[in-house]
Amino acid sequence: MAIKFSTALREGLVVSGPLRTLLNECVVRIYSGSVPVSPDSAIGSAVLLAEISAGGTGTPLTFESAAPNGVLSKSVAENWTGTVIANGSPTFFRLVKPGDTGNAGTTDVRLQGTAGSPGNDMVITELPLITGAPQSFDFFQIAIPEQ
Repeated sequence: MAIKFSTALREGLVVSGPLRTLLNECVVRIYSGSVPVSPDSAIGSAVLLAEISAGGTGTPLTFESAAPNGVLSKSVAENWTGTVIANGSPTFFRLVKPGDTGNAGTTDVRLQGTAGSPGNDMVITELPLITGAPQSFDFFQIAIPEQ
C-alpha cells in the first residue's frame, strides 16, 4: 500500500507546478479487481464502482489553497460525492482528469492507491459498495512526508 504518482504527475511536479494545481479539476474513480502495477498501466478488467465529483454532478474536484505541514486537503466548500454504479468490494482508486480513458500511457495525470477496509490508502467504511447507494468523502488528504 502506497500512493503512486503517474509519470505525467511526477514530471509535472518537477517542471510545471504545485501538486494542487496538477490535481485540481480531477475526479476520484473507485474500482474493484486487480490493482494495476503502476498508475501508467491500463485499468484492464477492473470494474468501475463509483465516480466521485463535486456535488455528484460530474463537476471536477478542487483542493484547499493551503497545505499545512505538507498536507493537501479536499476543498471544505465541496461535497465530494457520487452514486455507486456497480456492486463490489473496492480494491483501488485513481484520482484522474474526467477525460482519462484508463488506457496505458505516460501522459495522464493520475494518483493511484488501494481502497477498502482499514489498512488501505483509502478507507471506505461501508463495504461492499451497493449499486444506487451514495458514496461520499468527508475527508480526502494527500500528505507529502518530511524527507
